[in-house]
Amino acid sequence: MSTHIEHTPPTKRQIRRVHELLKGQYGSRAPKPRDPLDGLILILLSQATNDINCDRAFNSLKLKFPTWDEVLDAPVSQVADAIRSGGLANQKAARIQEILRQIKDDGGNFDLSWMHNATADECRNYMLKFHGIGPKTVACVLVFFLNKPAFPVDTHVHRVTKRLGWIRPNASADEAHRVLESLVPDDCKLDLHVNLISHGRLICRAQGNGGPKCGDCILRQNCKYGKTLQLPRGTTKQTSSTKFHGTDFFVTLE
Repeated sequence: MSTHIEHTPPTKRQIRRVHELLKGQYGSRAPKPRDPLDGLILILLSQATNDINCDRAFNSLKLKFPTWDEVLDAPVSQVADAIRSGGLANQKAARIQEILRQIKDDGGNFDLSWMHNATADECRNYMLKFHGIGPKTVACVLVFFLNKPAFPVDTHVHRVTKRLGWIRPNASADEAHRVLESLVPDDCKLDLHVNLISHGRLICRAQGNGGPKCGDCILRQNCKYGKTLQLPRGTTKQTSSTKFHGTDFFVTLE
């Protein structure tokens, strides 16, 4: 039987408290701006696969086709072969070529460096016009490749923020993205996104993956789900003295 979690939107102070606890546990990071087109293609490749296979597919694509012109001009079957390790290769190959064609038709080349000096909204509106590019992908490009404020919501962020009570228990991923984008302070967005993923993988796990380890959770006193449970005193074992160091930039969108 699932536990009902009452929903009251968190305050900025409550969000910052969770942010600081997770940062103490999982660390902080300072990304450097990177090529947004690389980011767009990489994150597209990350859909429905894991980080390792995504990186393998992207590196294979760049090795076989060193320039975006070569990717666009190649038979779609060859592009699909190059990214086969990332899954859904035929679908993703066609989508990549479609995006590249639109970008070149718009600007005459593949240079998206203008995005570094544009506003987050300008970048967002530009990327959302491409077929198959949704709010999660756009948010990942903004925060990981352009160092602009955005808050991607993947399956882990969605699950953990539901248990925290930050979003409605039946909120869709799209609703969660809209709500959390406005709730989370800009200066917390990158680290909170990455650290919620780490926490979701290690502690606040899905029911089908062993379930949440609430007795080990540093967020239990800040979590509406955790507060509903009757656990023995002194069961919270996860402390900031045992920091987890995982992958810094999670871009997998499951």
